[in-house]
Amino acid sequence: MISSNQPQQLRRTIAPYMGQLIIFSLVTLGVLFVSVQKHVLSLILPVPIMWLLFAFLVWIGLRYRVVWTNKEVCQRASGGSNVCIEYGEITRITSEVSKPDEWFAASRPFRRIVIYAERRGADKFIDVSLKHFLAEDIRELMRAIRIHRPDLELPPHWT
Repeated sequence: MISSNQPQQLRRTIAPYMGQLIIFSLVTLGVLFVSVQKHVLSLILPVPIMWLLFAFLVWIGLRYRVVWTNKEVCQRASGGSNVCIEYGEITRITSEVSKPDEWFAASRPFRRIVIYAERRGADKFIDVSLKHFLAEDIRELMRAIRIHRPDLELPPHWT
């Protein structure tokens, strides 16, 4: 429970980047092997560019944050505006999986818990990625919401 209005933040995991990390590492090793075997060092030149692009992708992902206080829950996402929802404004919390049209846009996490609020007729929401953040921290966030809003139904297995 939050004893003061100090913000708490969901901690990240490396899980969203493990696939790319493994693939890029294998490609790098393969290119190095072929380059040394064929004595053509110019084959290595694209490898640093690939790693720089990967680092940029990780940097964008690190800007995605979910923070809560004893007053509200806020999401800060790269390229998007900050979204803050006070506990009293929350209308529902659901567990969702992206639809096919969201896959290609990649603008929302694939597996997520979504905190919805209705404000002036428009839905406002916060996506909590189940892959980007530690499960124990997500449960802590759900407990904080439960303390302020015991009337809400929370997604199964997240309390």
